[in-house]
Order: sequence, then structure tokens, then C-alpha cells
Amino acid sequence: MKQRLTFKEWSFDFFCRVLPVVVGIAITFTLQGIVNRAHDRKAVRSAMELVRTELTANLQDIAQLTDYMKQEQISAKYLADHKDDLESCPKDIVNYHLGQVNADVSLVLSQNALELLKMSSLFPKVENNPLSMEIIRAYDACTLLESDVNRHYANRKGGSTPWLFNHNMAEYTSDIEQALGAIDLFLGK
Repeated sequence: MKQRLTFKEWSFDFFCRVLPVVVGIAITFTLQGIVNRAHDRKAVRSAMELVRTELTANLQDIAQLTDYMKQEQISAKYLADHKDDLESCPKDIVNYHLGQVNADVSLVLSQNALELLKMSSLFPKVENNPLSMEIIRAYDACTLLESDVNRHYANRKGGSTPWLFNHNMAEYTSDIEQALGAIDLFLGK
């Protein structure tokens, strides 16, 4: 026959059986938290790489547009300087400059990485708040530049002075370059 346990013996036996289970659960949750944080850090770093790549590509597109606009200004000046004697200018040069001035140009800068960052709920996991602000500012600059360029080329057809010719493109790119520097600093850690 089984001997009856006293409350003290029963509680000690219960404690000895439950303690390993509780400790095992605590260790499991702790390790799972460590694994989750490591996974989140890796995902944030990957997302930052995507953002960096996208902003770099946007800067390259802006540089190409800036080069085009400089050439467009040269072409517009050439046509304005020779407006009275275009007939005597070489036809291929005139056609080139007319093509530069009358080209249909638009700018589309990518924002896919930012959308991915927002939709994947990784944005709040970027623990560096100034970095988050730099990224948002950079994409805002991309949006502003995109709308300004498209407005510039839409309004240009009306014969008005091109709006962007009076503005410095570096004003737009400084936020993007600053964000790239902050991302590089983040990724270098």
C-alpha cells in the first residue's frame, strides 16, 4: 500500500517535478527571444541594403537627368542664339538641339524598398530613430523632385521659362546623400 505524503513532502515533490518544466519553458522563451531578435536584426539589415540600393539607383537617375538638363540648356541657348539664322546652321546640329529641347521627359524614382519596409513591419524595428527619419526625408525628397521635374516638363510646353532651370538639383539630392551616409553608418556597425 502506498504511503500517504504529508503536505510538506507533497509540496516538495510537486516543486521538484514542476521546477524543471518551468525552467525549461523559461529557457525556451529566452532562447526564442534571442533568435527572434537576431532574425529581426538580419531582416532590418537586408531591408536597409535594399533601401540603400534603391536610393543609389535613384541618385543615378537624378544624375542622368541633371546631365540631360544641362545639355537641354545648351541646346536651348544654341537655338536662341541662332534663331535668326537657323537656315544657315548645319541641319543635323539643328535637329539634334531641337530634339533635346522638345524631348518628352519624365522622372520616375523608385520607392519599392520603402514600401516593402513599411509593409513588412520592419520599420518600427529599426531601432535607430534618426536613421528612420533620414530615410523618410530621402524618399520625400525623391517624391518632391519627381513631381517638380514632371511639372517642369509639363509646363515647358506652354513656352514659359523652365522652372527647374532656376533651381539647383543638389538641393534635392542632399537629403538622399545624407540618408545614404546614415545607412552606410548603420550597416558598418
